[in-house]
Amino acid sequence: MRFLSYTKRVLPCGARVVFRRMDSPLVAVNLWVRAGVKDEEPEKNGISHFFEHMVFKGTVHFPGLLLSRRVQALGGTLNAGTSLDTTDFYLVVPREFWKEALALEMELVTQPLFDPEDIEREKMVVIQEIHLDEDDPEERLARLLYERVFSNTPYGLPILGREETVRLFTREDLLRHQERFYHPANMVLAVSGDLQEGELFAFSEELFGSFPAPRELDTPLFPPLPSPERQIVECVMDVRRFYGAIGFLCGGIKSDDCYLLRLLSLVMGDGLGSRLNVALREERQIVDTIHTTYSYYEHAGIFAIFFTFSRGNLEEIEEAIRGEFTRLTYFVPTDEELKRAKNLLKSGFFSATETTLGSAELLGRLDTIDSIDRSLRALFEIERVKPQDLVEVARRYVDFERGTSILIKPGE
Repeated sequence: MRFLSYTKRVLPCGARVVFRRMDSPLVAVNLWVRAGVKDEEPEKNGISHFFEHMVFKGTVHFPGLLLSRRVQALGGTLNAGTSLDTTDFYLVVPREFWKEALALEMELVTQPLFDPEDIEREKMVVIQEIHLDEDDPEERLARLLYERVFSNTPYGLPILGREETVRLFTREDLLRHQERFYHPANMVLAVSGDLQEGELFAFSEELFGSFPAPRELDTPLFPPLPSPERQIVECVMDVRRFYGAIGFLCGGIKSDDCYLLRLLSLVMGDGLGSRLNVALREERQIVDTIHTTYSYYEHAGIFAIFFTFSRGNLEEIEEAIRGEFTRLTYFVPTDEELKRAKNLLKSGFFSATETTLGSAELLGRLDTIDSIDRSLRALFEIERVKPQDLVEVARRYVDFERGTSILIKPGE
């Protein structure tokens, strides 16, 4: 793993700092927080995403438009993202401004203004996002799938929240969310660029020391995962073709099966040469598109097959998909198929580490929801994976008697 050498240190305050030295004129500063949808109470669904929006409305030293002007003055790019597990903020700047960038990112999460008028305006922005997602068949398909596969857990809730929850957010809600989750022991700082390691750690420790001391607060416990059961959900949208998905509850990033499921997804449904594409799209021509995904999170994962079709029916397509997974048992992946999947997996990983931002995002996310060391060790053990291993992992999780099927049909 010498190509991805990095240093990780736990500061006295509890924050973890991960650094990758890269020969680049740019430095990426990526701050990760263990706060996402999984940590939200149902009546506060969407607060993590709303918090992310609101910090960009100004801080104590850079109110309003002064924040974006400061970022531009540094020649930087500032953005953020919210997921089921995390919220992260990144700033990419020329190397000479890395200290200013790090200080600014810390101010974003420690001293946001949360102006009440800005809060009311931003509610309408987020509600518009929610409506746009509801009108997008692919977004709605994924939303319905997660809602059913992860039922009765926070993973089944939408990242953006619901209109009725967003409308009720208050400044006090944002301050409480900040107090509960935005403290050093709940953060990972990932930095990539041409810096001196010792200087970065010293400056990071100094900045994290400015955080207010956290109160003793209850950490939300993730509820038990549901027992998979057969579910079929159909709905109608103003679309011109059918959108379908079949999903299966799986282990998450900490599962020993994580990389096996990623390889299985690549063999079965990644690219025109994958098994499902050849059988259903090229030979039988019963789908317009088809692909598989394996999405992994801290507490669970979901293996899914997504497809679209203009003619035919869901039962015929599902039977054909089931047949291909049954066929996997008798015609195990060939050495060529497995090698292709391993190469695609490694290629995607290497591509992510070619830039400072890609490196910081990869290292930061892995160490926030798991451990970089364990995740990377598992990645480099994929060379030991044999064809029969993919057959076994498919048997463990891809059970069509307990899968969730979603279909969006054209109509009024």
